[in-house]
Amino acid sequence: MSPDDQAAAAAPSLVDSLKTYIDDLPEDERADALHGVFYGFYTRVAIIDRTTSELATWAKHEAGQLANVPEPLKEALRDNALLVGQELFASRVRAMRAMGYVSERLAELLDGSPPARPFTLQRAIAFDQKQGRMRSYRLSHPGEHPDLPYDAAAYDPHAA
Repeated sequence: MSPDDQAAAAAPSLVDSLKTYIDDLPEDERADALHGVFYGFYTRVAIIDRTTSELATWAKHEAGQLANVPEPLKEALRDNALLVGQELFASRVRAMRAMGYVSERLAELLDGSPPARPFTLQRAIAFDQKQGRMRSYRLSHPGEHPDLPYDAAAYDPHAA
């Protein structure tokens, strides 16, 4: 087994890392920690969304307009932009799956009850596609951003 394979095999999974992190916290802090981790992953989704949007705009409007670039290289730029976009999408799916796992853990922990004390995280970051920028949204105002999941304990990554 190569050193890279050994390192990959020794690296803890997200589930293992999260379980260790949460289990090491005092019980009364776990729900708040999971809530924060959930929106940390959503911030990753927001970063990916912005990056994907910028990449698509660049590929559509600028990649073919570079001066003194032969056509085969322009085509390679467009092809590589597509490949990077596909990798970004795969990263987004992984982040959403992680959010789903964290949401399940939070729901189990809360068991249908509200948290013992209010969550400390009051805002989340999301990409505003219309404005083309990242924005902060109040979690107490559902609907401010159409794609932002406002209930971290009821997130379904497979919902439409």
